[in-house]
Amino acid sequence: MDSDWQEVSLDFLVFRKSTGQFTPYYLKKSGLCLFTQRLTSLKYKVRQIQLSPPDLNQYAHIIATIAFDTHQELLWVGDDYGRVSSYYASQLEKYTSLQAHLVSEGHVEQFLFNERGIISLASRSVHFMNRRCLTQWHIEENAMRKLCCMSFLRKDSPLILVAGCQGTMYKIDVEKGQVVEEIPTNADYTMMKVSRYICAATSTGSVDFLDPGTLKVVKTWQAHSSKINSMDVKTDYLLTCGWSTKSYGAPQLDHIVKIFDIKNLEVLAPIPFPAGAAFVQIHPRMSTTTLIASQHGQLNLVDFMNPDNAAVLHVQLMSVVTSMMISPSGNVWAVVDQDNAIHLWGSPEKLQFTEVLNPTEFADDVVHVRPMGQRPMGVDDDFPLNIIGMPFYRERLLSAWGNERCLEVGKPPAVIDPDIVKNLRPNPGGIGQIAPNPRKFFRNQVEGLKSADTNGTAFAAPKLLSEKARDSKVTPSNDSPTSGAKEALLDTALSDNTKADVPNYYANLTIKFGPRLGIEDFDFKYYNKTRYSGLTNNNMNSYLNPLLQLFRFTPVIRNIALHHAAGSCIQDCCMLCEIGFLCDMLERSRGKWCQATNFLLAYRSLPEAAQLHIVEESSPQNTLDVRISIANRFLLQQICRDSRRADLYDSTLDQAFITNGLLTLRCLNCNHETFRHDASHVTTLTYPDLNAIGRSRGPFPKFSDVLSLGFQNESQTKGWCQRCRRYAPLASRRTITDVSPILMINTGLDKSPKNKQIWAKPHWLPQEIGITIEGGNMRVLEGESLQPFRYHRSTVVFELVGLVADVTSADRQESHLVSVVNVTVSERSPREIGNHWHLFNDFLVRKIGQDEALEVTPWKSPVILTYQVRHARHNMDDSWKDSLDLSCLYYNGSLNIFNSREAYTLKPGVEVPESGTHVAIDAEFVILVREEIELTANGSRVTTNPKRNGLGRVSVLRVGGEDEGIPFIDDYITINEPIVDYVTQYSGIGEGDLDPRRSRHALVSLKVAYKKLWLLLNLGCIFVGHGLGKDFLEVNIHVPKEQIIDTADLFLQRDNPRRLRLAMLAELLLREEVQTGNHDSIEDARTALGLWRKYQEFEDAGIVEQIVNKAYRDARKTGYVPRWEYEAALAGKQEGNAGVGGGSADMILLGGRVSPEMGMAAGSGTSGTVTPARRGRQGGESEGNGPDLDGAHRRISRPAALHGADDIRPPRHVTRTGYPMYTSSLAEQDGSSGTPVSGEGRLSGGTGQTRSSRKPILVEWCCVE
Repeated sequence: MDSDWQEVSLDFLVFRKSTGQFTPYYLKKSGLCLFTQRLTSLKYKVRQIQLSPPDLNQYAHIIATIAFDTHQELLWVGDDYGRVSSYYASQLEKYTSLQAHLVSEGHVEQFLFNERGIISLASRSVHFMNRRCLTQWHIEENAMRKLCCMSFLRKDSPLILVAGCQGTMYKIDVEKGQVVEEIPTNADYTMMKVSRYICAATSTGSVDFLDPGTLKVVKTWQAHSSKINSMDVKTDYLLTCGWSTKSYGAPQLDHIVKIFDIKNLEVLAPIPFPAGAAFVQIHPRMSTTTLIASQHGQLNLVDFMNPDNAAVLHVQLMSVVTSMMISPSGNVWAVVDQDNAIHLWGSPEKLQFTEVLNPTEFADDVVHVRPMGQRPMGVDDDFPLNIIGMPFYRERLLSAWGNERCLEVGKPPAVIDPDIVKNLRPNPGGIGQIAPNPRKFFRNQVEGLKSADTNGTAFAAPKLLSEKARDSKVTPSNDSPTSGAKEALLDTALSDNTKADVPNYYANLTIKFGPRLGIEDFDFKYYNKTRYSGLTNNNMNSYLNPLLQLFRFTPVIRNIALHHAAGSCIQDCCMLCEIGFLCDMLERSRGKWCQATNFLLAYRSLPEAAQLHIVEESSPQNTLDVRISIANRFLLQQICRDSRRADLYDSTLDQAFITNGLLTLRCLNCNHETFRHDASHVTTLTYPDLNAIGRSRGPFPKFSDVLSLGFQNESQTKGWCQRCRRYAPLASRRTITDVSPILMINTGLDKSPKNKQIWAKPHWLPQEIGITIEGGNMRVLEGESLQPFRYHRSTVVFELVGLVADVTSADRQESHLVSVVNVTVSERSPREIGNHWHLFNDFLVRKIGQDEALEVTPWKSPVILTYQVRHARHNMDDSWKDSLDLSCLYYNGSLNIFNSREAYTLKPGVEVPESGTHVAIDAEFVILVREEIELTANGSRVTTNPKRNGLGRVSVLRVGGEDEGIPFIDDYITINEPIVDYVTQYSGIGEGDLDPRRSRHALVSLKVAYKKLWLLLNLGCIFVGHGLGKDFLEVNIHVPKEQIIDTADLFLQRDNPRRLRLAMLAELLLREEVQTGNHDSIEDARTALGLWRKYQEFEDAGIVEQIVNKAYRDARKTGYVPRWEYEAALAGKQEGNAGVGGGSADMILLGGRVSPEMGMAAGSGTSGTVTPARRGRQGGESEGNGPDLDGAHRRISRPAALHGADDIRPPRHVTRTGYPMYTSSLAEQDGSSGTPVSGEGRLSGGTGQTRSSRKPILVEWCCVE
């Protein structure tokens, strides 16, 4: 702000009642004296400063209190963060500053001064320091909860009395810094002044006069009906101004100043002040003259013993006055406005704060003088840095710069090559010069430049699991002493900050997909070491993840959803069922990563979601905070609609989510009122006008005030009036009749970002609130105001479960959403006390402190809050497991028109699965979205988006009894989105099999098929199959390990990651040929069941390890493919040899096909194709889903028996891309050359003419194992 003095003309007039005119006056010690000359105005000077924020990432602190020092030329300022600062003399040069109180204590309440220093008061502590801000003592006790005021017991007394809105007052010895006595009291005191008595203002508008010796109440005077805003005392007179409660509205400032005669203990005639008296102070040098100020800048200087004499001034400010103070000399006035500016007023000739000018101590100038001949001190390896002293500090050092202030200096341009310079010639085009290219550099390449960070992530992702396994083979962990340090450094990376001081664990996260295993290759454990599961963010509409975590940890929502899912509902796209399925999966996973695939699929299928533009495909322009606020309201309404469609409608859900009220609509033309029932699922906070609060000097709004306005908001709209019979302006008012046990609250900051400064106040968001409804009146309580009503029968206490926050950093990252949850609320054990807060940033889960969880920063804004009734804490109802509706397991309906066979089902009343029941299972999938692969500059391939499969068929077979191996579930699943590849050869599903209009199979919805598996899971069934981990991942269900028997793992060789295929094991152990044509899930499940039975036999005989080792030896002989497939490859080789006129061409498996390893002189024959070799689902195999990388390069080893062919030489060399190049011995001998391998494994035809010899062939789809 302007640091110079400015002349301002002020009217300074005295109104004489006798003449009815204004006359200019000036001040003298004796009082108000009439000018003898006619003056129209007085010239004063103004000084103005404005408090700036302490840090670039913080808001400016609000001035809470000011006071002139009584001994030195200092003005002291206390802000709302507990910081105390001083400013020197009329220039208001900053002198000292100190964080005297904790930020959590809120603003500084009051200052007191003596010769030794300054006493400052906050809500929970008293601080004493000298004027250089060196702390003398600090008193803080547990019983100190809401201190508000203090006063010396007598003038020049070393004892002070500290009181507040609590039941105890404290007598403190300033010299010793000790609490001398604790005095109980029944009153809540907000202000104190000392004279003949200690005048203590209460929170109810009265003043108690306390005897300084006994501290007993001598007299009580009811000054104002609401509260006292300002008061001052001098000699025997006490003056107050305050608020009065009107019957028709909010409290208003009184238009009079009350006067009380302390000596005679009687009330005197008040002083009228029509502008509304907000502040009052008696002039320090004139005992009967007082200064009265309004919030709008009007000041009256009145002799209250002769009220006819009044000097009227008006301060021209841009905002309302929040505080006013006169210096001890009476020559300077300080005014604070709502814009955080301090205005200094006074005569330029007498700008002195104190009556007696005392010198102020300043720091000495530091002069560094180096003696002659002494060399400067240097820092080298022998110089210990710890001998350089560092001063004690409590603030952030200037050297602690944030990364956002550090700039990367660009490199100087490269020196132009001399060959270019000497050959320069004028450009024919007329601009610049040109020269021939010396061809010393590559085109369009620049050396030595850093790659820009454009991936939007704040820190590098950890290595893939396959990379870690490969590194561990090269360097075993016991040989690497730095492995522990590396892990520690990786953990530290999560705690570091980004360029905007945002912790890394709040940053955007990206999944790195492995080249073969995809998402399963990503190290999720690096981001989550807790027992709470996170959700991946690689699906569309994953912005809902924080909201879903909030639902999962809210016991009321979780219980209702699981009970509904366990019922008879088979409605497609039922969001309540999907929430129940998701909650069950997250609880079972216990820290393992999960995907909300099925929920997001159902969400995307709802037409209403697309109409509201809350689906990512249809709302790219909506910001995330707006989108999730709308989605929150929509989901709650949708799940209530879903519950009403159930066969057995239960009103519990409506009671849990809906807050009922009465909406009153009043026509502003005819005052006709209509009433209607109002039900809301979500409450949006309504914020008061901060400018109006500042003008009225009202209290800072609490969260309970804002929530109350949101519940009972009043607004104006235009609607139809029944009496006027036309559209007219209507005033609407909402009255709450009952509240739901769950409060879902939208903060509404997306509509009014400026209100975020309210949230910036420390501890503004309460963990508990109380709501009382009596006689149609609703009150929201918090903090101290809640305690007296906590156990009242009409009070409902809510606790904060968690919130969804929008995180926006300046580190080139997009805005994203996180959730912060108090997980203790959903713990099953009531012994879990306290609050344990966790951050859920998609798949990153981390425990954080309570202060961090509830803190609102410039980069973190709350969007959704969830409160739940306190008595529902730890109420995790699992009784749904005992009341599962099994009708879905016996469901035999079908969606298709032409059903050629009856669906497989269990026998009702006869077959009832129970815990321990074994079932055999297999599933087949179709491809919905192909994977996207990006080729980087260095030639490596990065999977940017993995392929997405859809469940096409699932078969479940009986195990045990006469019907063992007979299916009771064989469902084809209808898919309502385009299918890009049926992969019939691997899935057995053909085009039209999943179309209800054409299919001849039993078609069901995904919801029905999923619920059948979910019921079997919760009944305790044990699933037998081959490669089930991949199947369950695609189905989006989590099955515990103890409920899985995977034959791929049963017959896994120790220390060998390769898993044998199902067809391979069937041939070696069962002597059966399976999967010779298109796959069949019933056949695969039955084969897996047979393998398990064989394993049981081997286990009983104790020969499992010997059988497994022999199986691997036999499989290695045929290249880990079944013998029929191996023989087909050999047959194809022989046909290819016959077709080239006696030449030989070895055959290898390329991309699942049999192809010649190299070409030769063309003949008449062609090589045939055989059934593709399938790769298992785990460890690089994909059972039933076709190739893992569709269209990408496949790495398949050559059969071992083919390595000995005479006509094939070993690889000569390896190209840059890493693929081996082969040359034909036949080509070298006969002058013929090989032809490249075609995609179908055929040789190019020809007429026997030879081509250019010794031409190497690049076999693109083959790589050495």
